[in-house]
Amino acid sequence: MTADLRVGVIGLGKFGTFHAEAAAALPGVQVAALCSRTLDRAQALADRFPGAVAYDNVATMLAQANLDAVLIATPHKQHFEPAMQAIRAGVAALVEKPLTTSLAEANELVVAAEEAGVALGTVFQRRYFPAAIRMREAIERGRLGRVAAAELVALLGRDRAYYEQDDWRGSWAGEGGGVLLTMAVHYIDMLNWLLGTPTSVYGRWDTLKHGDYIDVEDVAGAVVTYSSGAIATIQAMTTFENGFASQPSTTTQHRAPGFRLAVHGTAGHSVGLDESPELAQAVTDLWTFDGEEDRLAQWREAESGRPSVPEFHGRQIAEFLDAVREGRQPAITGRDGLNAIEVIKGVYLSQERKQPIALPMSDADRRAADELTERGA
Repeated sequence: MTADLRVGVIGLGKFGTFHAEAAAALPGVQVAALCSRTLDRAQALADRFPGAVAYDNVATMLAQANLDAVLIATPHKQHFEPAMQAIRAGVAALVEKPLTTSLAEANELVVAAEEAGVALGTVFQRRYFPAAIRMREAIERGRLGRVAAAELVALLGRDRAYYEQDDWRGSWAGEGGGVLLTMAVHYIDMLNWLLGTPTSVYGRWDTLKHGDYIDVEDVAGAVVTYSSGAIATIQAMTTFENGFASQPSTTTQHRAPGFRLAVHGTAGHSVGLDESPELAQAVTDLWTFDGEEDRLAQWREAESGRPSVPEFHGRQIAEFLDAVREGRQPAITGRDGLNAIEVIKGVYLSQERKQPIALPMSDADRRAADELTERGA
């Protein structure tokens, strides 16, 4: 009988707890170690999983727990060190988005994992939405013809209470970016997954609503070109009321709409999805193939009104751990995480230079983008 995979979780906030619960629910997986800066917190969660040991030090955990994989859900700026420690220990690592806030660090992780033959993944669980898979399959089958254009719209809401719940949120020093890096990154990855390799980005950003308590962007727009010739537009903002983790507005009952993504092809057909409100399971809202008009209503009836968390995190964690068990690369890799960050950092650098940024970035542009966001874009 094959031994259970031994899994550790690093960072035990809300999403780290989701990760632990999702892993523990899988057959052939043991949650063997839980690590937090506060040992009491780690022990409180470890008590829920038979045989799990609590740690407050990543190096100690990796040395003692005989792990096959770690799931990392620490704050953004604390992704790199535990991920690199795991890779150097020969332990697979699945890292919450963004992979890191630094292009240099993200590239270092990707190269180290590839050289060591260790699986490295980035959490982009929205790829597992049935609506997203439907879009991908239609594109792969050529049903749209040549993909010509796509648009990503993220109309989100945050408030002061959201940013003040953790001391790292809303700052270049703590979070490394705003609506692009923390929220829209999921769908920027999805654009790359659907359209291919990005070759340039031109963008702008500003802080128009939350400037009294954050210094990162709360509104951004960009144009991304792809090697296929396809052109994608991105519009993202957290300026709506009544969004995720928001206190109810005293001025409006209208709720932040959420995410929309659509792709259009030269055959005259389009596919799209709508995640409304944010963190609901997205549903197919655009499907223009003749004779298939009734499918939209069928899919909406089956899939709308359902929360997406933690189900789709669980699906990605299951696939990642299957990859570890089978000795292969996961479906969503560390390089995917790097590519998404590069589009976002390209927007920040484009704002500074007032010109498009070629992708993948040169080493000089990566250094310039990192220096820009480290000192505050």
